[in-house]
Amino acid sequence: MVCADSWCHIDEDHLTEGASSSKNPARETELRDMIFNIAKEMGEDDLKSLKERCDVYQLIPKGDLEKNTDAYKVFESLREQSKISIDNTKLLEQLLRDIKRKDLVEKFVLPFTSKKQ
Repeated sequence: MVCADSWCHIDEDHLTEGASSSKNPARETELRDMIFNIAKEMGEDDLKSLKERCDVYQLIPKGDLEKNTDAYKVFESLREQSKISIDNTKLLEQLLRDIKRKDLVEKFVLPFTSKKQ
């Protein structure tokens, strides 16, 4: 990650490292539950910041990004593109840190990654 001013740039490794999804339905359900719980705790300002980061990093096409009306849909778009997976939550963690929601990383992402199977 490279930071300048208040913006950080995501290493491309976060987009590909471990992005392959393993065939573990229970773990996939846990990932979706984690994403859902994170999204529930995010407000409108968080959503706006998240969408700005996804636009700046060109993670989701702008037209698709505008259609995503809540954080869960944004995260699901990233999951569907394998940018977030059960084997790779680095991008999710970085996005949450970028929008100043380290609390959500600590509450949801770190416990999820510590339970790797």
